[in-house]
Amino acid sequence: MRHILSLIILATMATLAALGNSASMNPAARFLSTAGHLDFPGKNSARHLQKKAGENTQTYIPLILRVETEGTPLPDFATELHRRGTIVLASVPQDRIGELASVSGIHRLEAYCSAEPTMASAREFCRLPEALSAATQFPTAFDGTGVVVGFADIGFDPNHLNFIDSNGNTRVRKLVDYTLASPLPTILDTPEDIKAWTTDSDDETHATHVAGILSGSYTADRMQGVAPGAEIVATTSPLYDASILAGCEEIIGYARMHDKPAVINISISSDIGPHDGTTLFNQYMESITEEATVCISAANDGERSGFASGTTSSDTPSVRTYFREFPHLSPLRLNGTVDIWSDNDRPFAVTLLTQDMQTGEIQRIPVPLDPEKGVNEWILCSRKIQESLGGDIPSAEMPEYMDGYIHVACELNPENHRYNVSLRCSYIDTTTTDPYKAHILFGAEAEPTHPGTTIEFYSTPAIFFTKYKDAASLATTPARTVNDFCAGHGPLCVGSMDSQNHFTSLSGTPIDFPRLTIGGVSYFSSYGTLATGKVLPDVCAPGAQVVSSLSRYYCQRHPDYPLSLATISHENDGTTHSWGPMQGTSMSSPFAAGVAALWLQANPGLTGKEIRDIALATAASPATDAANPQWGHGVLDAAAGLEMARRLAGMESVPSVAETALSTIVRGNIVYMSLPAAEIAAFSIVSPDGRMLSEQHPGSAEATADCTGYPAGVYIISATDSLGQRHSAKVVLR
Repeated sequence: MRHILSLIILATMATLAALGNSASMNPAARFLSTAGHLDFPGKNSARHLQKKAGENTQTYIPLILRVETEGTPLPDFATELHRRGTIVLASVPQDRIGELASVSGIHRLEAYCSAEPTMASAREFCRLPEALSAATQFPTAFDGTGVVVGFADIGFDPNHLNFIDSNGNTRVRKLVDYTLASPLPTILDTPEDIKAWTTDSDDETHATHVAGILSGSYTADRMQGVAPGAEIVATTSPLYDASILAGCEEIIGYARMHDKPAVINISISSDIGPHDGTTLFNQYMESITEEATVCISAANDGERSGFASGTTSSDTPSVRTYFREFPHLSPLRLNGTVDIWSDNDRPFAVTLLTQDMQTGEIQRIPVPLDPEKGVNEWILCSRKIQESLGGDIPSAEMPEYMDGYIHVACELNPENHRYNVSLRCSYIDTTTTDPYKAHILFGAEAEPTHPGTTIEFYSTPAIFFTKYKDAASLATTPARTVNDFCAGHGPLCVGSMDSQNHFTSLSGTPIDFPRLTIGGVSYFSSYGTLATGKVLPDVCAPGAQVVSSLSRYYCQRHPDYPLSLATISHENDGTTHSWGPMQGTSMSSPFAAGVAALWLQANPGLTGKEIRDIALATAASPATDAANPQWGHGVLDAAAGLEMARRLAGMESVPSVAETALSTIVRGNIVYMSLPAAEIAAFSIVSPDGRMLSEQHPGSAEATADCTGYPAGVYIISATDSLGQRHSAKVVLR
């Protein structure tokens, strides 16, 4: 293998070229600009890319842009979708991404190559029945009436029986479908057009299931969703970050037009990224939550070792890890992204590693990136791909028994001043199908210029990190595999708890999920304390297993699925409509979004950030394994949150919640609190971005908290009295 690696290095040095752009491009945007040259040996690593080498059809890529001023125009070839301040959502021909980066007034291009789409007994959890029963005191039931609920997802069947009203009409008021074949979406906003529509993808049922949990209205078999009275706005897309945000804008636009509050569910996750809340997506999302409540799934990687981190020293000048396909151990193929972040702005050297699967021998392939000279990308690839590049991009040839590529790109991220290197991988060992006879295991090593630099490795769900036979490589952990979309301020990050573990299929076959413990946190639910101190998820809600509607078109294309897993089936106008169980934070997030719709029905004036504050302030302590970090801040409490929402709107309290109120007074940096009829057993202070700043157990009727050093803002005080009842209050520090 040594002579192959020598040829690689020589070939690379011979083909280096200085590449530069006036605008910064994150590695994923740079990859998308290059992807038209690439053949894909396995599953398409740029999920949903329609154009491949040799095809003449144009592909339009959704991008998030930072422009110079709020009025900076885009060039004619870029289609603007939405804009907030200097951040613009745009659709751009794939072959002109590089050209866009050189346009005056365009400062940054950012994209992530398509995220992953990550009711029955579920309604009994999170005190939802208590919240609904409280509505009997009022003329109007709490079912989401007067609230617009929407989602950005894939695989929606708008005419499923779960979304049909009593008159036989669809409850979907607007449907917006983005594709990569057109710069603008298809917008359907009449009942006739929506009824004539089929689905955005017959290979997915995700959105149909999610929407049923959120707002399904079919009442037989207790299958209705959490907010069956809400109006539905559906947006579907290939799940690029810009198209997700554009979908949110369409939902907000409809709600604004009809003067109603909006709740948006995003059961989509992105495991790569800086996880510090600084991406253009995070910043745009924070602005959205000023107008709408947004619930986002935490991700389903609670068992996947998709995070590794290490700090260099004079004795350990570099850190490294290896990557394999998840959930299998096979090193024969790999498809996904490894994202490497430094905690500072200094470039670090990157070396690709190959570990011999039989002997453990390690070989090194230097990656000759040089951002100061404009060399921001490089590809290790098979010969046929190298020939298609035409010398435009520095490259080297993969070992002859491998087919595919590892595309390496770097940047100094201007949003957080951290150096980032991303490896987009799509390769396969062509000589064997036996994983025990695989040749090599790829890895990556980062060597900063200064000791004391912390390096973080993240990966997409298709990849897990491993030491294999290299004991000197980093330890790996499932912690911090949480969704990067949740790292910013504003959205509510939702983890999963177990609500049901046994079903009977339509054929009478029992379906058991022995790893699920009813009332426990789901084993797969992602979690983590970020470097910023933010604890995620915010709350957990039922996500495993949850029965909801299945797309008819998916069931027709995959007939074995409903036969083996559907639990309910009904005929309507000669069409079969099915329901079946699924598990994931994709299911818990729409449950929380439905609950938020009930709170907004009680108090339509609440902002998205205030809804999140209420969820944090009223979260209940888990009944089992309370110390497990996968719970985040606790369990969503629909009844307590409804009580707080109504109290903030000046309505009377729900009798099931403590009548005593937590009184607070702020003097300088000290918060004084008291309960008139009970002792304060414990209290906590939660920051506006969800961090637990203080937790104390005074055991007295009065208590104080020293908040010296806390930034100005709104904080939540959450207290538990000696009787076990929960109380909360907002305080403002100036």
